[in-house]
Amino acid sequence: MLFFLFTYATAFSQSVWTLSYEPATPLGDMTDFTGKTSFRGLGASANWYVTDRITVGATVQWTGFYEKNERGTWYFDGGALTATAWKEFYILPLYVNAKYHFVEEGKLIPYAGLSLGTAYVEQSVQVGKYDFEEKSWRFSLAPEAGVRIPMGLEQSWGFNIMLRYQMQFYNENVVDLIQYLNYSLGVYWKITPDRY
Repeated sequence: MLFFLFTYATAFSQSVWTLSYEPATPLGDMTDFTGKTSFRGLGASANWYVTDRITVGATVQWTGFYEKNERGTWYFDGGALTATAWKEFYILPLYVNAKYHFVEEGKLIPYAGLSLGTAYVEQSVQVGKYDFEEKSWRFSLAPEAGVRIPMGLEQSWGFNIMLRYQMQFYNENVVDLIQYLNYSLGVYWKITPDRY
């Protein structure tokens, strides 16, 4: 169904495609596990205009968090271990989204949107020679706000700057709710179908 929907949308409405680099900063419970800003993040999205100011589409995004904690004591059910720990979070959200653009055209095109979907979450801890790992799919949502900066004579491409608040419902290994901010800097291009 999605294939036919996107095929139909591509054929009959203008679309906006975006590729972006997306560092992220953990928030809330997540800082108890890994508190450092990550510079490992990528995103891609495709959106189709359903009105002059509203788009719907899909987004895929990936973020990798990593932190090394020097020698410390780690407690778990049945005991404790003193060693260096390597902690990682890898998160791959798959979203459908809707965005509202506050102006139709101009030097700056601000917008706000909401994404809903699921995220593949992989959490791992290596303490000494012991590995602990959790893999699962979780419900995810992400409100966002951004601005497009059109470039070129026909303004058919440009830069996209966006801030996205990501949230995955998790409740595993000291993290009840995964929360982080994505700072997105990307390039977009518009595709307008020929109409005869």
